[in-house]
Formats: sequence, structure tokens, C-alpha cells
Amino acid sequence: MPHRKPWRWLFLWLSLVWYSLSHATASIPDFEQIKAQHQSSEVQWLDRTGQLLQTQRVDWQRRQGKWLDIDQVSPALVRVLLHAEDRRFYEHEGVDWYAVAGTAWSSLWGQRLRGTSTISMQLVDLLGLGSGRVVGQRSWSAKWEQARLAQQLESSWTKTQILEAYLNRVPFRGELVGVDAMARVLWQKHAFALTLPEAALAVAMLPSPNAQPFVLQQRSCALWRGIQPQADCATQQAYNRLALQRLAQPAWGNPNQAPHWGRYVAGTALSVASMQTSVDGVLQQQAQAIIHHHLSDLRRSNANDAALLVLDNASGQVLAYIGSSAYSHAEQFDHVQAKRQAGSTLKPFLYQLALEQQRITAASLLADTSAQFSTPYGMYVPQNYDERFMGWVSARVALAGSINIPAVRLIAQVGVDTFQQYLQRLGFDLPHAADHYGLGLALGGVEVSLWQLTNAYRSLARLGAYSEPCVTLSCELSASIRVADEAASWITQQLLADNTARAMTFGLDSALDTPFWTAVKTGTSKDMRDNWTVGFSERYTVGVWVGNTDGTAMHQVSGISGAAPIWHDVMRFLHQTVASHSPLAPDQVVCQPVQFVNHFEPSRQECFIAGTQRNQVVLEGETSVAARIVTPLHEAIYALDPDIPSTQQQLKLQAQLSTANPIVWRIDGDVVSTERAFYWIPRPGKHVIELIDRQSQQRLDTITIDIRG
Repeated sequence: MPHRKPWRWLFLWLSLVWYSLSHATASIPDFEQIKAQHQSSEVQWLDRTGQLLQTQRVDWQRRQGKWLDIDQVSPALVRVLLHAEDRRFYEHEGVDWYAVAGTAWSSLWGQRLRGTSTISMQLVDLLGLGSGRVVGQRSWSAKWEQARLAQQLESSWTKTQILEAYLNRVPFRGELVGVDAMARVLWQKHAFALTLPEAALAVAMLPSPNAQPFVLQQRSCALWRGIQPQADCATQQAYNRLALQRLAQPAWGNPNQAPHWGRYVAGTALSVASMQTSVDGVLQQQAQAIIHHHLSDLRRSNANDAALLVLDNASGQVLAYIGSSAYSHAEQFDHVQAKRQAGSTLKPFLYQLALEQQRITAASLLADTSAQFSTPYGMYVPQNYDERFMGWVSARVALAGSINIPAVRLIAQVGVDTFQQYLQRLGFDLPHAADHYGLGLALGGVEVSLWQLTNAYRSLARLGAYSEPCVTLSCELSASIRVADEAASWITQQLLADNTARAMTFGLDSALDTPFWTAVKTGTSKDMRDNWTVGFSERYTVGVWVGNTDGTAMHQVSGISGAAPIWHDVMRFLHQTVASHSPLAPDQVVCQPVQFVNHFEPSRQECFIAGTQRNQVVLEGETSVAARIVTPLHEAIYALDPDIPSTQQQLKLQAQLSTANPIVWRIDGDVVSTERAFYWIPRPGKHVIELIDRQSQQRLDTITIDIRG
């Protein structure tokens, strides 16, 4: 009799459960609805061709990958899962009555309880159906509700759908949720490629995802040997340890071509799972390779970081966005958006404004002489980069050669407040009063970002039309506003494109020279902490910054040697198959010959805003200037014609002198003349030309030229 009583209680209990389950109904969501609502913890940013460019994590509560169909999951994982969690999965209808009966019997006799939750019942909890478990062990009523919902789930979904949803919703370890994230993080592979021992470790996590590693090792070995009795668990343990250490690693298969771009877009875009952006994936990779190549040399000069931005001139679409380099000491820092001292990169906008106000023309002579300016904060004494003065120079030479003193004199005429207001219209953030910046604003005494600077140059490329950059393929061209005069903008373009005008500072064969039309400007901040090169072609604007994240100075690295080679190579890549021509002059521009009288600059064709043109520029009086070689230009290349006698191919050498002191010319160490100007019969080879003060034997200037023939 005593033995029959438990059986009667068991029969009564099972009858009550069956009755409650068979007479209850609830709303079960549609499988396709659950699948459509699945959200990865990462957003996918695509390039302009639809290729995956970058993934960006947006959910920091969990790491969940994309939804995988059941045929995208390893059969080994499914096999181990069913073996461990639900061996009669394909036989029951949501509730495993054999397991329930066994648990009930054990409960009646006070024995250790066995798990009765099927995969369908666990999925009920994962889907948030029913009341679920609150604290501690689930109550009998909650268990009945779970079982009831599991049966209804089985009547609405197929077994394959239940298994698929379970694998995509179940937590594995730490913040890993779903089979896709688990496989690509822990095992660094696709879920379909999981082996039997790898699957055993994954399933071993399910009862207690954050169990100690040695516990998981024991569980996984037991599961593996439950399917393959001769499994070599000892060999697999080392691989399991490595897998468990990868929790914080990036997921396998996620490209990392534009991490800073991904974060920038994530901060501006709506909540989306995937978005096609404007960046060109091929250009992005090539630009990264170019930066890596040049920084490998620049690191010897303590230049460890670089940033780059490429914009399409017409649409404003961002084509490449690189926020830091592989050599960076702070790879996550975005130097495209960081504020740095501008150096000489703001000068073109000052000249553009002065031309528009008709204060100067491209042929106007500006004084490059020692100067000091009285300011509310004391005397301001600007210096040129080489700490020398050229005397009177045309505006064309002054801007192209990036000479400081004429720029300071110019901002004093234009007005600091007027220049500041113009820079603000170009998108620069200058929140302080004009007195805060002072005359130093002409020389870049303000912090700007590469994003602002590159887009401002883009407005110059568009003849004074300004619009914000665009991150997608659909940009509103009508959003452009005019911020500058077309004629003044076009003339400024021509000054920045003149390789001959900048040759006295940079030489003819610098990284600023391209085989197609470009306009470009460099800049170097105080103590060589930052250097820039920003310029544009007919179709693209490219901005480059080189420096260090912590602001430490580089060693003799300027814009021409640091950022310019990167800019040059990116421009060459952009125009491999695309031509670049100078924009047509606006109707308000008049071009005509102009002659310089009592000045070293040769006659040339010059362009003016209509009404400001002149045929002659006369320099009256003399100004003390540093002696220098005017002709030939530094790094000039000449080719000899073998069919013309050498006496008919003489090269003119001319000096600009500040005093009447006698001078000596030396070529390759040999004295060749004592005249201010003379003609020399060139010979093939590279030559060093020196200008020497005959009395003190001090070297006044030195250039190199290359004669080919």
C-alpha cells in the first residue's frame, strides 16, 4: 500500500497538468515576425558599391550577430545541442512527458531533480512569453505556463523554426548572444564551420554561461565523449582555453577598413541595421596603404600619425575618411575631427577675401620685410619660415610661396574681424572675439579640424559655393550657398596651382607638383607639431594631416615633407584614368600681359577682376632684402638639345642683392663669375650653384639644378 500512494499522486498531478495544457490558449508570435525583429548589436556600413566596409557596435548590453538560417549552422552543433538539452526534440510536442514524469517521481521520493525544460520551453523564455522565472527556482504555476506556451509554439511553428530561433536567441557566455556572435568571437570562424569539440564547448555554456573555465572543460569533455567515446579531451583543452580568452576580441569576418568613419556616421545616422555610405572602399584601402608607406619613413622623424579626407567637389560626398594610422599611439582617436593649429592653410582664404575687396590683384607687390605690429597684448613681430626676407614680391609669389609677412600686412588691411566672419561662413568654429585671435589669424593662429579645412578648400574649388559634406549617396546639391565672389575664387585657384610661383620656396620638383591640374597649399604649426597639405583637382578635394596625437613635435617635418607626399600619391591614384583641367575663367576675369619695372619678377600673363587690370607694375625706391639667387630656380630641370650648339643654349644666372658688396658665383665649387647677372654654358649633370659674399666669404644662397642631355 505505501508504494501505491506515490503512483496515485503522480497520476493525479499529470492529469491536472494535461488538462490545464489542453484547455489553455495564448497569443504566439509569428516566426517571420520574430526573425524580422532580430537586431544585431552591430550596424553594417557599406561602401558606395554595396560592399561591407565597416561594422560599428551600437548595443553595449550584448554582442549579437546576424540571424542565421538553420542550414548556416554546423550540423555538429545541432547534434550536440539535442544530445545535451532535448534528446526527444523531434518526438514530443513541446513537453517531454517522459522527463516530466521522471522529475515528478524524483520529487515525490525526495530525490535530486532532473531538468525537464525542452528547447521549445526554453525558447518560450527567450522570446519573453509568459511570466517566466522571477527569482530563484521557477514556481509550479510558472512551469505549467511555460509548458502550455511551448505546446502552442509547437502547434504554430515547425521544429526547424524552433531550433533556428533558439540558436539565434540563446545566451552563450558573457555578453555573447546567439550562435553567430559565439562562433565568430570565440572560434573566429563561421558557425557552419564549428567542429564537434568546438560545438561541445558551446553547448556546455548553456546551463551556466559564466561558469568557471575548468567547469566548462569538464562539461564539454563529457558531451563530446557522449557522442564520441574515444574523444581526446586533453588535446582540445588548450584550444578551449584560447577560445574562452577571446571574449573581448573583434568578431571574425568584420572588416575594419574605416573605424573612425563608422563612428562618425553612427553619430549622425538614424537607427538602422545597415546603410550604404558614400565612401569608396577601394580608395579607402589605397589611401591607408599610402599613409602606411610614407609614415614608415617619417617615424624616424617622430611623426607617428596621419589623417586623410577625400571629398567629391560637386556633391560633397565623403570618398575616403582615415582618422589615424596603424603606427598611432592612440588608434581610436579621430584626427579628422580633432582640432589642431592651422598653420599657413588659412592664407588662401585671406587672399581670396582681399582680391574680392579689390585691395590687391595677383600682380600687386607686397612687402616682405621686417615688420612689427602694435596689438592690445604688446608688439607682434612675425617671422618667415626661413627667417629671411625677399623684399617686394607679387601677391602671386607671396601666396604660392607661403610667405608670412605679406599675409600679416594683408590681414591688417582686411581686418581681423572681417576675416574671422568669412572663416565662420566657411564652416570654421571660431567662437571668440576677433581680438582673441589677432593678426596671427593670418598665419593659422587658431585650431581647426581636417573636416572643416578640407570642406573649406572644397568651397574654393567650387568658386565660392559652400555646402556641408555628405555621408550618403543622396546629397542635396541645392543646399549650396555662395560665400565668396567667383572671380576672386578663380584667381586664388590659379595662384595655388602655379608651380613656378611657389618654386622660390618649394622648388620646381616638389610633391605639390602633379602631371594634371591641381591647386594646393601646405601648412606647418608652431614647433612642427602639425603639418597639413590640402588641395583640389577639378573633381576632388584631398586634405592630409601628419603629426602626433599627444602633440609632441616632429623633427624637421614640414607640410612639404610630411603631408604633401601622401596628398600627392592619393591625387595620382584618383586621377589614374580621370583627367583634371583648370576651371574656365568666370566672365568677370580679364587676363592680359603685365610687365614688372625695377623688379626681378619677369613679365607674364596675369589675370585680374575686371576693372582692376593693369599693364605695368612699377617698384619705386629700394628696400633692404636678403641676397638670393633669382634665376635659375631651385631644383629646376633643363634639357639640352643635341642639335643646337651649346653656345646657343646658355643659362642666365641672376642674383637679387641687398647691398653693393661684391659677390662671387660658384658652380660645383668653382668660381665662374663676379657679376650680378651672367650667362653660363651648361653641361649635363646635377650642379650646386652658390652665391658668396666676396669680402666675408659668407654663403648668401645655394640652389641645385639638373641639366639633362
